[in-house]
Amino acid sequence: MTRLPLATSILLIGALLPAQTKLTAEQVTAFVQAAGEKFGTKGISLAVVQDGELLVEVAVGERTTGQPMTPTTLTNIASCSKAFTAAAVALLVEEKKLGWDDLVVTHLPEFRMNDPWITAHMTIRDLLSHRSGMTTFEGDLLWYGSDYDDAEVLRRLARLPIPQRFREQFGYQNLMYMVAGMVVHRVSGQRWEDFVEQRFFAPLGMTASRAAAQRLPAAAEKAIPHIDGIAVQDHEFVAGKPAAAIYSSVHELVHWMRMLLDDGRWQGKRVLGKATLDELWRPNTIMGGRGGVGTGASTEDFHSYAMGWFLTVVQGKKLVEHDGGMPGFLSKVSLVPEDRFGFVVLNNGNDGVVNEALKRAILTTRAGGDGMQDIERIATVKKRIDAADRKERERREAQRVADTKPSAAVERYVGHYEDSIYGPAKVELVDGKLHLVLIPSQRRLFGDMVHWHRDTFRVDFPDRFLPFALVTFDFGADGKVAGFKIDCPIADFDFGALDFRRQPAPAK
Repeated sequence: MTRLPLATSILLIGALLPAQTKLTAEQVTAFVQAAGEKFGTKGISLAVVQDGELLVEVAVGERTTGQPMTPTTLTNIASCSKAFTAAAVALLVEEKKLGWDDLVVTHLPEFRMNDPWITAHMTIRDLLSHRSGMTTFEGDLLWYGSDYDDAEVLRRLARLPIPQRFREQFGYQNLMYMVAGMVVHRVSGQRWEDFVEQRFFAPLGMTASRAAAQRLPAAAEKAIPHIDGIAVQDHEFVAGKPAAAIYSSVHELVHWMRMLLDDGRWQGKRVLGKATLDELWRPNTIMGGRGGVGTGASTEDFHSYAMGWFLTVVQGKKLVEHDGGMPGFLSKVSLVPEDRFGFVVLNNGNDGVVNEALKRAILTTRAGGDGMQDIERIATVKKRIDAADRKERERREAQRVADTKPSAAVERYVGHYEDSIYGPAKVELVDGKLHLVLIPSQRRLFGDMVHWHRDTFRVDFPDRFLPFALVTFDFGADGKVAGFKIDCPIADFDFGALDFRRQPAPAK
């Protein structure tokens, strides 16, 4: 097969790429309005930057019942916070207080992984690139709804297994971003929250944004998170803030995006160096192809993680983006640096599909296609997803075995239990009923235990984000209750890794 000269190949490839169509504010507004109607999400806000300038900010729905969602409404941007954490590290690198390839233990000597070699070789770049050897979301129950602080989570992190190959396999790790925030604190002398607010929010004019829910003023225009249309308790981070704690609005995130799309400048002042942005957006961990996404790209073979950002190639150009999710809040920030183009979507309806639909509509329209068709098509897909979820719940409930009873009187299940990594739990009798409390997360993970079958009990945690849990007890050779495990199937948390063993009652 005859090969073309490289220069000719590049020219031909360029000629085949779709020309970019300028979006209009009216198109974007129509997309958001259609998405609000088709998906029924509680509230959606979106902003688009085109040619480095704000094109439009638009919002539909409600931030809370009776109060409209607006472009200035604050939501938890969840894991879109990671880009700020990576940028905080980048500032310290620019100031020569830190190096990307510095060893973590150089700056945080108490850092430990469950492998001495990995502990000794883990770098700052490794922390930010999701290549620690730990699996996706591993250990997240240590911070979710937990009263543990960063230091305690760090201590327990040392016991977590490392099932993947260090620096070779992708494993999305919130705990590593917590560690990165601890490094920022140790090196700069400022807590991560203060550093982010003073070094980014203040110079960028993000006056309403805050690094954590606890820092929001009482009068803040804050959205309430919703799941299945029902308001839920907001998550106030104790540990792990650098992974997902920031509150902002599309109005203020436009400032952040415009700075990034202008090579690190904002209103004529340098916030980050261009070389720094190039480093932040350099592939570090290859994730592999996921197939076409209906946006004009044939494949995502170049899908990878940089530092605080996912990377892929769409319509022949680098797409730099990140999603975020916490119960009731979903976020997305997407940038095409070559075109100085980007957009941000926030919603308080726990709906990641609507964010993806808006992304595809925008990118399809830029490629000359019909973005409204994407919204229609994905809304239909969402109905199938919801139906599949309902069917899975029904399947799980159908597995209940009728006409069984526990092996022992309820009093024999009462006691204190411990998981060697997570920590303590207790089973107690409350008004004659068994009641479970996972003590580190007692604000969220508790509930009455209703007999399911045999020695399994159902617990409906008050947290609507979680499916019902099935707690199964096991017995020792002496016939006494020895411990229990929890089946709570949700991709975000590995309840199945917990193994609670019975302990002597603590001394009073």
